Amino acid sequence: MGERLPSPQEIMGRQLLFFERSDVQNQFFTIASCVIIGWLISRKVWSYLRIKFPQATDFNWTDKRLPLKQYLAALLSNLDFPIISLGLLNLIQTFFVIQDWKEGLVLVAIRLMWVYFVYQFCLVSLYAVFPLNIVRQFHRRLFAPLLILFILGTIISLYNDFSQLAQVSLFNLFNTPISLKIIFTLIAGLYFWVVIITLMENSLLDFVRSKPQLDLGSASASLLLARYFLITLGIVLILGYIGVNGTAIAAVTGGLSVGIGFGLQQVVSNFVSGILLLFEGVLKPGDIISVGGQTSEVKSLGIRATTVRMLGDNSEKIIPNQTFFTTDVTTYTGSDRLVYCSVTIGVGYDSKSQEVMDLLLQIAKNHPKVLTEPSPSAFLIDFGDSSINFELKFWLNDINTRKRVISDISCEILTQFTQHNIEIPFPQRDINIRNISGT
Repeated sequence: MGERLPSPQEIMGRQLLFFERSDVQNQFFTIASCVIIGWLISRKVWSYLRIKFPQATDFNWTDKRLPLKQYLAALLSNLDFPIISLGLLNLIQTFFVIQDWKEGLVLVAIRLMWVYFVYQFCLVSLYAVFPLNIVRQFHRRLFAPLLILFILGTIISLYNDFSQLAQVSLFNLFNTPISLKIIFTLIAGLYFWVVIITLMENSLLDFVRSKPQLDLGSASASLLLARYFLITLGIVLILGYIGVNGTAIAAVTGGLSVGIGFGLQQVVSNFVSGILLLFEGVLKPGDIISVGGQTSEVKSLGIRATTVRMLGDNSEKIIPNQTFFTTDVTTYTGSDRLVYCSVTIGVGYDSKSQEVMDLLLQIAKNHPKVLTEPSPSAFLIDFGDSSINFELKFWLNDINTRKRVISDISCEILTQFTQHNIEIPFPQRDINIRNISGT
């Protein structure tokens, strides 16, 4: 082919010729058989060990670090397959040498299995150092994809020149040739950039949650803004790296702006509202709000919508961000988390007012959820037709306990008033009957 780049058809033809070789097929079949047999043997060995040594091999996957005993069990569970497979592959490689057969692919398989062995060992070691939920996120979304790319790259490099393969053009877009390198950089670069930013955000949020003195709501809003900024920056940098024509992007953006203006007005409005909510900081995750007469807790702030948890039935609702600018929203945690509560009670006219107020204050102070600062207070508020009416006012620091505390205090008021012979009267009416003689 000289200096000419191969076409996609020529690349496919070369791969078919490579796989049609008998020595290649024999090695691939042997490697696959060793891997399958190694996996089956490892499962049998692990099942036998769990029956023979149940206490030593039993471990629970929790969100905490693995203790030493469970770490050793997890290590054995994850390393038995690569160890057995390495033993089988080395035996096969020795057999190939004795028979004077080609062994290149077997050596590559042994090298890849060693990489997998080290990967599993490091992964289980991370379980013993960091919380399992954090390691699992990095494993599934970052470490495992990187391992798969490494294995695929090693296999492809057996019969391809990467520098030449990367320049193969598949099609043209806006007079720009789209090569395999551009496609790979665009897909893999964006994926890993977004995943790394998201994982770092989650790790920082877990750190903030472990520090009660830090404001979780402000940290969540700041990290969300930083995430969108870094994602946008990454997209611009990757597009610039692969050489996307900026003029073409501007032309497409200008054409789409007309459709956005007419068809996506609500989306744009929610997007702008989300930016304003994050910058102003008037709403943060963990805030208790009331929208449309329903009390809820803010779970997460997004660019388009906000997710809240309804305190009544624990359901979740997704509210478009512009709702917070077009309707009245009551927040119970704007400047502080104090919640005002009051209980109104009427007593008979023969009761002593000071005794009633002292008893109400004592009931409030005895409840563990009632705050001592601001302190509870009791008032005589009015003289009713059948009773003297009092109000007990107290403060809580958690709106979720409001109904329960009011119920507890109301029940205790009934109990204490009964014990102190304080009457809670029914509505009373004096009826005078006149005897009117007939004319």
